[in-house]
Amino acid sequence: MSGANMNNKAAAGFLLIILFIPVFINSGPTVIRDNRIHDLAMTPVLGRGYSIATNSFQSSCMKDIKMTEPSYDFDYTFDSIETDSASTKSSTFGLGVDVGHLAFQSKMNTKYTSVDGQRLYYHHVRVEINMHTYYASLDESASALSDPAKTLLLNMDIPGFFHSCGSYYVRSLGRNAKFVSVFTYMDESSTKDSSFELQLELAIKGFGGGILKEIAGGVQGASLESQITSSFTSMARKKKLTITTKAWGLGKNKNATLIAYDLDSYKAAIRDAFISMQDPMTGRVSTMEVVPWVENAEFQNLIRLEEDINAATGKKMLLFEKKHNLNLNAEFLSQVDRTNRNMMDIYYKAMICRQTIDSRWKRDNQFLPEVRGASVQNNKNDNTITLEALYNELSDQKINSLLDAENEFLYGIDGVSGARECMNQMMIEGIYKKSWKDIEACRQVQKKLVTSINEVIDDYCMPRLSSSEK
Repeated sequence: MSGANMNNKAAAGFLLIILFIPVFINSGPTVIRDNRIHDLAMTPVLGRGYSIATNSFQSSCMKDIKMTEPSYDFDYTFDSIETDSASTKSSTFGLGVDVGHLAFQSKMNTKYTSVDGQRLYYHHVRVEINMHTYYASLDESASALSDPAKTLLLNMDIPGFFHSCGSYYVRSLGRNAKFVSVFTYMDESSTKDSSFELQLELAIKGFGGGILKEIAGGVQGASLESQITSSFTSMARKKKLTITTKAWGLGKNKNATLIAYDLDSYKAAIRDAFISMQDPMTGRVSTMEVVPWVENAEFQNLIRLEEDINAATGKKMLLFEKKHNLNLNAEFLSQVDRTNRNMMDIYYKAMICRQTIDSRWKRDNQFLPEVRGASVQNNKNDNTITLEALYNELSDQKINSLLDAENEFLYGIDGVSGARECMNQMMIEGIYKKSWKDIEACRQVQKKLVTSINEVIDDYCMPRLSSSEK
């Protein structure tokens, strides 16, 4: 074979790889492990619909969901920490929980205190249980689409399916649960008491009793163990030992008691917390794998993506090209739907906000004397604006302009196409035959997907007076 032919074949192969790369990027599974899934107001569930473009969850369109057997990683740590340690002040216990919020609070910046004229120093010991669950995945071979979802696909109402079920679905979830305690004791020395902390560790882990019984045996060992336990309890009382505990992602366990007031109750709390962590359906979500519906075998079977001829090019369309277009169009429709929904949400929010002010703080079209000049609290931070300034943003003209903007987005204006025209052309062309990028009306709509939201209405409605005004 000549060098020229070899080079041509290599170039053709390289070009083929380039052509296939976008398909795999847009159609393959995606693993999300950032702040998009850490919002506790959202509920990730196996099989639930999801849109990457809008980071929103849709309905669950599967029935009889079967899950694979998960695996667990378990950590139990015991370590000493000091308030004057730079690393301690900035450290976290995972899931964004700062040490200062857990145990130290006012003690965080306080190294010592005075008790009966004697200076006592604070020392801290951290005990942590960390449970990570993974491989909890949807068993797609045993989990079928729900009957309503099937009906949508059989009727070729693909936009309706994506609107209800999202363009992706959740295939697997990784979860994390923690049980963290900080033991704080006081001592005359600024240096930690290593002997006491060792006894504390043995008492918590339960090693001491077993060692004593093995050495002394029988009643004598039990008696010696009781004496040492009593001695440690007395020492803990003298050092004013306190326990501060916080837990995340625990499951329901009606017999669990997580309140600890001494070492015995603390060990019981650890045992109950450990049991509560072992449910694969509980724990804060730490990772989420989502897969486009076009990769689901049942979905492909129901929409019957047979090969046919592209009317524009006269060439045969391969199945992977159809799936690629379908996935792109599904995400685009999700963005259109979210933009339109956000515009209507802010319109309704503005109307209700004005009605709230009229009914609560106005009479005869005048503000009540007790709220004149009052401030309204921002829902997201400590900022405030006057009640009158908020009301000025809620005039009839400004509220109606919000509805006009939504109408322009949906129906277009002055020769610029709206979302409705884009969707009509997409369905005429074939939702899986042509990408929205090749439809002029959709390209015009794409420029409007990032809409400006009235920040005053979004931040200050529904209105509540600033605490200083109450």
